[in-house]
Amino acid sequence: MTIRRATAVLATFAATTALSFTAAPAATAADATAADASVAEYGCSGSLIDTYPVRTSAGTTYGQIRLYYNSSTRRNCAVTLKNATGGYGTSSYASVTLYRCSTSKPGAQCDWRDETWDDDYGNFLYYAGPVSIPAAGKCIRVFGQVSANRPIATGDSGTGGVHCG
Repeated sequence: MTIRRATAVLATFAATTALSFTAAPAATAADATAADASVAEYGCSGSLIDTYPVRTSAGTTYGQIRLYYNSSTRRNCAVTLKNATGGYGTSSYASVTLYRCSTSKPGAQCDWRDETWDDDYGNFLYYAGPVSIPAAGKCIRVFGQVSANRPIATGDSGTGGVHCG
């Protein structure tokens, strides 16, 4: 093998190895925050519009709910992302539910009984979701849980509707 050929083989190997590391999904919420909003993040397209902590009753954070809005499709999308304390990278329970409220008034009680909702739950390595609903002209509510450890951690946008419009 010539030196020129050996150099080309090594360069190809290095580029392929570097590409495999850069093409991997974001490993932390901090990395995801810096992502371009035009690229789908955790399966949600559009822009990140809010985050909600997922905490135990004692205040230990196990992850966060990430809420997105895509103005071209007029859909909201959400995921519950686990952190290291919440079992990121280990198969454990996580859930996310996204509700469309019957109201369009911000802060009003979110009655979702006759409305559209979507959920995802089960044992996941990194996150639950994505879930997505159309909510043009309505408020939404989002809820999530992580239970890699006891006690179970929960998070939500509150009982009133948010991101109305």
